[in-house]
Amino acid sequence: MASIGHIAVGIAAARVHRRCVPAPGTAAAWAALSLLPDVDVVGFAFGVDYAAPWGHRGATHSLLMSLLGSIAIGVSARRASGSVRRTTLLALAVLTSHAVLDTMTDGGLGCALLWPFTNARYFAPWRPIPVAPIGSDFISRDGAFVALTELALFWPIMVFALVRRRTTATAVAVALIPWLAGVAVIGNGHSRNAISGYLLGDETQYTVGFSETAFGRIALGQSERDVSGRIGPPHTELWFFGPPDRRAPDERPAPADECLVVSVADGRVTHAFATEPCRSRGVHEGQTTTEVRRQLGPPTESCWQYSWSATGKRHRLRVVCFSDGTVQRVVSKWN
Repeated sequence: MASIGHIAVGIAAARVHRRCVPAPGTAAAWAALSLLPDVDVVGFAFGVDYAAPWGHRGATHSLLMSLLGSIAIGVSARRASGSVRRTTLLALAVLTSHAVLDTMTDGGLGCALLWPFTNARYFAPWRPIPVAPIGSDFISRDGAFVALTELALFWPIMVFALVRRRTTATAVAVALIPWLAGVAVIGNGHSRNAISGYLLGDETQYTVGFSETAFGRIALGQSERDVSGRIGPPHTELWFFGPPDRRAPDERPAPADECLVVSVADGRVTHAFATEPCRSRGVHEGQTTTEVRRQLGPPTESCWQYSWSATGKRHRLRVVCFSDGTVQRVVSKWN
């Protein structure tokens, strides 16, 4: 997310807590609390993998961490002569809302809601919020589109949090009708992608037989045969031979000491990333995939890419990643 929704929830909680429009300092404190689970992004600077337990949307987004954090906030309220119960419950709602909203985004990884019992990542059935580019990539046309989309989705919460004047039920209804219509449009992935493509450009090319509807039905645990039967063979395969806990092909480049191989449908290597590590292991462009398997063994992960741009410009990335022959990850985002 672009964090606009998180901030709106935090400021709204501040108003509920104070029973009035909050002072700037109070609003900022609750907004900071709503952003607290994203402290895990500092892990990127230390090489923590996105999919690791303490990676982005991992442990800090769990229900357990939300509970512990809200208890700590409640204890702090006691020292400040505040209502412990009220503060704890509101803090729990704010911290939990962060993970819930993140599960409603249309890209990246889901949230490890049940950590430490499992590191499985979860998404919500309805995902109307476009995923935001990470780090400096947010300062872009795509980042601006995501920010404007979140403003459209969350403006009623922000109005509730900051507007002092009371309004009639009729005025609220008149304002909410166009908002609900907008949510219906934005919440539909096809219409949202169409709007984004029209405004920002779209040069996506797909494999023959590919359909977004069929791609949307790809689920974790399906076999390679199931995927091939639904959306056909891929345009390109990416083979990873690095440790499984370092896999994040759509989020960051392969580490320099890993050999990443791209093979096309005719069974030959078209490009070898991390060239020197690949060559030192006997892998080179033009080599058959059979020879690669003989030299390196089976890949730890293979990713099937179904979309691309011939000019390298903005396009819809559609990738399915497998481990041990079953779907482990489905990537759907603008690239």
